[in-house]
Amino acid sequence: MKDQAAIQTYIRKYPWPRRRFIRGLLTASVEVAANLLTNWEVSGRENLPEKGPLLIVGNHFHFLDSIAPIYSTRWPLEFIGDFQMPNAPIMMKIFPSAWQTLKVEQGTPNFETLNASEAVLAQNGILVVYPEGHVHSGPLNPALPGAAFLALRSGAPILPMGTISDNDWKLFKTLTEKKRPLRVRTKIGKAFGPLTSENPGRPSREEILDAGRQIMTRIAELLPQPYRGEFDLDTV
Repeated sequence: MKDQAAIQTYIRKYPWPRRRFIRGLLTASVEVAANLLTNWEVSGRENLPEKGPLLIVGNHFHFLDSIAPIYSTRWPLEFIGDFQMPNAPIMMKIFPSAWQTLKVEQGTPNFETLNASEAVLAQNGILVVYPEGHVHSGPLNPALPGAAFLALRSGAPILPMGTISDNDWKLFKTLTEKKRPLRVRTKIGKAFGPLTSENPGRPSREEILDAGRQIMTRIAELLPQPYRGEFDLDTV
């Protein structure tokens, strides 16, 4: 998206930050709920940069870990989210709709979302994306191309996060049966990058694969060993 007129068009369409009032209310509700219902410990806040542009990446082992960047940073965030979430709880479908996440649909070009994402980063915004694409149980899966492609195209620094919970994220079962809050742990790593390409406008397949692996390895470093999968450098 090198055409400056096109960039300005998407900046006007997706100003950063946007929906400040609604997102402020949602952020406050996340903080209240997390403090009441969980024992959520965040480490590594000293690694948070003072400003963007920034691409936040993390694991996606449960629908609830998607609120980790909100709870951990208190920044005005833009999210890229899956277009379809057939297995998500109803509240986790309402929340992205209220937040107005940028939607992606697997297997399609998603030009609107790509252009919107680049416009956010062009405004020194902060964008959250989960490289694996879908919610799944651990360990980590290889990254889909989207996050790596965006990182190479934009040249934005990348901030990795790792989030895990005990009791398989069973929030209310932990409260009722174990009589204690759910334990959640988020680790914030050091920002890295920018990742570079010989042709940033059209990164090669090899560059995207390598960038995706770099991203997943940085996330893996923040997770306990059983969750790292093929990205555990200690076993390489």
